[in-house]
Amino acid sequence: MKVNRRNFLSLSGYTVLFSQFPSYSWSQINNNKILILIELQGANDGLNTVIPYNQDFYYNLRPTIGIQKGKILTIDNENGLHYSLKNLANLFEKGELKIVQNLGYPHPVLSHFRSIDIWETGGDGKSQNRNGWLVKSLEKYAKKIRLDAKAIFLDNSNSIFRGGHDGYLGPNALGLEPEEIEVRDTVVPVDDRKNFGLLNDLIKKRQSSNQSLNKFVHKLKKNKKVFEFSGLRNKGGQLAVQLSNVCNMISAGINIPVFKTALGSFDTHNNQEITHRRLLQNLDVSISLTVNALKKLGVWDDTIIMTYSEFGRRARENGSRGTDHGMAAPHFLIGGSINGGITGEYDDLSKLWNNNINFKIDYRSLYEFILRQHFNIKSNPFSKFQNKLLI
Repeated sequence: MKVNRRNFLSLSGYTVLFSQFPSYSWSQINNNKILILIELQGANDGLNTVIPYNQDFYYNLRPTIGIQKGKILTIDNENGLHYSLKNLANLFEKGELKIVQNLGYPHPVLSHFRSIDIWETGGDGKSQNRNGWLVKSLEKYAKKIRLDAKAIFLDNSNSIFRGGHDGYLGPNALGLEPEEIEVRDTVVPVDDRKNFGLLNDLIKKRQSSNQSLNKFVHKLKKNKKVFEFSGLRNKGGQLAVQLSNVCNMISAGINIPVFKTALGSFDTHNNQEITHRRLLQNLDVSISLTVNALKKLGVWDDTIIMTYSEFGRRARENGSRGTDHGMAAPHFLIGGSINGGITGEYDDLSKLWNNNINFKIDYRSLYEFILRQHFNIKSNPFSKFQNKLLI
């Protein structure tokens, strides 16, 4: 999707309508928090993202796609990051990046659609919940904090907000086309509603007031905090476009606690090296631009960026210079108030089960951490998964 200044001003004109004239800034809202979710669609290869370079068996498992030691961005005596993740390595050095190793769940499922459904509803492999993992808690949060919406997705999938009604919206509700990422599973129907939620109704009701709309657009034209991350030079790609819209909504004073974005296609069964390098570079640049923007807006300490994916990939490369569906994988928590470092360790790569890295940390502990520590929801659906290693 191409977003020019005219399109952005149209987007911002609509979003300011949500805020009830006059608009307010994030700094005027007490206890306000932001969560930015980045789905790595297709299943990111964690072993070439966070690399246990001191395990010789890593190179035995990956004779052609293993990252050369001289290229790895070492972050401690055992682990390093892919050489495309230079900005993330800097965030790690600053203590603003926590790497959570070996995330997974019992009874792993290696179907893209079924596994992402488990991740997005908080299931365990045998069953998944009916609603998105955030929905119940956001309903509770909305009773405490004045919100313009509870959540918005900017890619092509709203399933993480399944069961949410009022206050959940998609990109078309803001005058944007959704980013076309990756079809998760063509044999399973995906809810393709984009114009849904209370805020879309508000837009229709208020469009009759052209005078008010013109005032908002005029105000946004004078706004100097217009972030545009797209363009060939920064190599942020589709994710950068989504995240620039996130930052622009925040800059305009739109009070939405959860933003969902996505980057694809990580399903690297063939010739993984070039594709994975490009995707990780997109991820790295997009996150760096977002962090810089959020710092300028003064909301970095109140923000967490979290990556997630349906599963990991096999430790041993396949015969096509790629990797097949696997189990556990590392993911990132990034933020101004994050206690950075590495939580968890890789398995001994010489003692794998069916070439898989086994999970050691239940992914739902991330959800519990975010709900408890970030949104201050002590009683939440994942309380039993509280993990002190994440604090």
